[in-house]
Amino acid sequence: AAHEATCPLAVCQRMLAPLRARVVALEAELRSQGAENEQLLSRLAALEAGEGGEEGGRRVRQRVGAAPHDAPPSDAEVRAMDVAAAAAVLRAHVSVSRVAAAACNRLANLCLEDQNEQLAAEAGAIEAIVAAMQAHPQEAEVQEEGCGALASVCYGADAAGLARLQRAADAGAIEAVVAAMQAHPQETGVQKNGCWAMA
Repeated sequence: AAHEATCPLAVCQRMLAPLRARVVALEAELRSQGAENEQLLSRLAALEAGEGGEEGGRRVRQRVGAAPHDAPPSDAEVRAMDVAAAAAVLRAHVSVSRVAAAACNRLANLCLEDQNEQLAAEAGAIEAIVAAMQAHPQEAEVQEEGCGALASVCYGADAAGLARLQRAADAGAIEAVVAAMQAHPQETGVQKNGCWAMA
């Protein structure tokens, strides 16, 4: 017994025993995953062959607006958009300051018509405008157009207008407008539209 306690070979065998057990468990897991991989590979082959109701083995994306990987639209394209399209392009290209400013401007202009204010809110414009302002805090044009768009979308003293104001507050619009006015104290457009949005 004393020999087993001090024998280097016996010590090594005791140390290796848990490792051998772990290797056996890993080999079993690997065999299980191999079978799962075979199933996935056969499913992939079926999809590539066009089975499963998919065109050419690839899912067909239904176009419902701009996707993040689509090229950003030109300013002229944004100026021609309706409410839903302008809100969608703002969400999809919020990281592009030029598009963010143009889309906010378009939404502000569209919402001068009363029926468009609610359409814009339902299209997610309020949240998209706030996200654009938060994404570009140092871009005065985005801040000016964002404040103007918030003021236009949220305009109205009826129940729907008050609901839009609450939605804007919940989305962080108050904080975004205050931050814009603080970050750009010398920009009269930001200050004017910020005051209008807070009124």
